[in-house]
Amino acid sequence: MKLSIYSVIIVIAAILGGCDGAIESNYTPQIVVQSFLYEGEGIDSVVLHYTTPFTKSYIDSEYAIVGADVKVTVDGLDYQLLPFPNRIGRYYLPKSTLTVRGGKVYTLTIKANGITATAQTSVPLPIQITNRATAFPNDRILVLDTNDATTFSYTLTAGPIDNPHRLYMLQITALDTTFGKVPTSNQGPPVDTSAYVRYSFIQTAPNMIIYSRLFGWFGPNKIKFLAIDTNWVDYKRAVGYGDNAFLPYQPSLNHIQNGLGVFASAAWDSITVFLKPKQ
Repeated sequence: MKLSIYSVIIVIAAILGGCDGAIESNYTPQIVVQSFLYEGEGIDSVVLHYTTPFTKSYIDSEYAIVGADVKVTVDGLDYQLLPFPNRIGRYYLPKSTLTVRGGKVYTLTIKANGITATAQTSVPLPIQITNRATAFPNDRILVLDTNDATTFSYTLTAGPIDNPHRLYMLQITALDTTFGKVPTSNQGPPVDTSAYVRYSFIQTAPNMIIYSRLFGWFGPNKIKFLAIDTNWVDYKRAVGYGDNAFLPYQPSLNHIQNGLGVFASAAWDSITVFLKPKQ
């Protein structure tokens, strides 16, 4: 998932900085994790950094963790992750070595600079878009009337439901931006229309409404329907979004033991549509 975990770190720093009096302490680095597992895929990226001192600016290359011992354990077996070539602080395992499976618990263990951080995620069972054939008319060509976007509404449904408390989210990815941006609406909170990837709000039911503000670009867009684990839900709450963007940081939402960040998972299915403006 491409939300910045460093937003959490900034919030923590702001809270500490708001305390009365100067904070006099030596900098003690902590491990910051950003990793999302997808059912049926390999482990494409475990991103590791150290926290940034209050007096320093964040620079990826300076605080990326290199040479870490990174393992994932599932079904009692340990798998050693590999460093990405030319991508410092990133570790992975190809699908041919380990395929993430729904219903299983994955434990991440990181050892670096004398620090050991751990985390667990329980991967949701596979889902499928059940109304794929009827969700969109006209061969998945969607027409957006930019003068009246309220008429733009489609619904996707996915199943089966593996947990009555399972939560869901949509991810919209622009596949080709040469068709131009979708104009910014004056209704609702501001959005970044230049973003290639957008996420919907989290919902409890597996019936997700696709509305115009989820699209930043005309042309082909991939809609990914995600069934997400508890860690992902709490991560979204921790970094904040919408009306919750400036809520105080809650340590209980952090699921990294002896560290910070996110180690979460999801099952997903996707469909590709073509969005064009109304003539």
